[in-house]
Amino acid sequence: MAHPHMKPLRSMATLQQKVFRNVTSGELVSWLLYVLFWGAFFYFVLVISYKPTDKFRYIYINLIDAGIKIFLTLPLWWLFIVILAKASLRKKLLLHLVTLPVFCIAWVNIYGPLVNATHLSVFDTSTSMWDIYITALFYCSEFAIFHGYSYWQQSKRQHVREQELMELNYQSEIKALKAQIEPHFLFNTLNSISASVPPSLEETRVLIAQLADTFRYALKVSERPVVALEEEMEFVRTWLTLEKQRFGKRLAIIYDIDKETLGTPVPPMILQPLLENALNHGISPLVNGGTVTISCKQEASHVRISVADTGAGFDGPLESIFNRGLGLQNASKRLEKLFGEPLTICRNPDGMSFSFRIPHSRQVIDELNYPLWIRERSSGELI
Repeated sequence: MAHPHMKPLRSMATLQQKVFRNVTSGELVSWLLYVLFWGAFFYFVLVISYKPTDKFRYIYINLIDAGIKIFLTLPLWWLFIVILAKASLRKKLLLHLVTLPVFCIAWVNIYGPLVNATHLSVFDTSTSMWDIYITALFYCSEFAIFHGYSYWQQSKRQHVREQELMELNYQSEIKALKAQIEPHFLFNTLNSISASVPPSLEETRVLIAQLADTFRYALKVSERPVVALEEEMEFVRTWLTLEKQRFGKRLAIIYDIDKETLGTPVPPMILQPLLENALNHGISPLVNGGTVTISCKQEASHVRISVADTGAGFDGPLESIFNRGLGLQNASKRLEKLFGEPLTICRNPDGMSFSFRIPHSRQVIDELNYPLWIRERSSGELI
């Protein structure tokens, strides 16, 4: 047995269904009822004034009147509410000075001949000014409601957007506070662990310090669009030192970096997902491990950065390699959006190679609004 409240809920859902663009069935029904209300009002005015014996004849006449007004309203509604939705109210009011007489003249020239042809009444053109006055009154009240409802909807949508922005801002503030608290808690915890490690395990203490450095770098660059390649490579060296503890002698790392490229601005932590893919999918499956080579070479106005491994390789289509995880997808999207450069994937005789280009010209750097300290930072030796 259906719940007694279900029927009203279904009716409300039906009225909210879209029938055309953003017009709901409830709004369409309301407008049609408004037009029929005017027809019924004029019907009772005629019946009271003239007291006709054939009252049904006036019902047909008013239905014709309502149908013509509906027919003439639709294109004007489309013009004002859809096409000129973003136009100023002043512009719309000036245009109404043109469309109002057009609407009235069109109504007279359709309604009069149609009523005379059906012999329901005799339309006297000598008294048509009264009919034009009533039609103009209908037009003004109708479009006053249209515009008022449209501006009310816009105000409602604006209010919803403001509420959503306030909620997003609130959530952002909460996340910012958490971002400040959680790293400090993590650093303090790591420091406590490091302090509790006995002197005989100095290597463990060093690893904990390096782990703290990686988290500290990730926090520092989270709000910066780019960092110097030198700074990125310092992070990469620290992170790979930790990874070498996991792989041991199975992992060899080669750095092939031109000194003149160290000042190049790069997206922060752009190399980490490429290296993680090389280690987890290339080196890790092999018993004897392999070698990962990081190369940074100058190419005219660009710097070519690549990560190659002598690992297990990949047998499937190269495009599907992005399905391995979000890291490679995000790296590729970041490069595309920042520099319009794709992430190139190649198969090597042993393993895989990932590379991309970064523009090195001062003009490109200025356009991307990189911090001044990156543009002026001098190149130096890697530690």
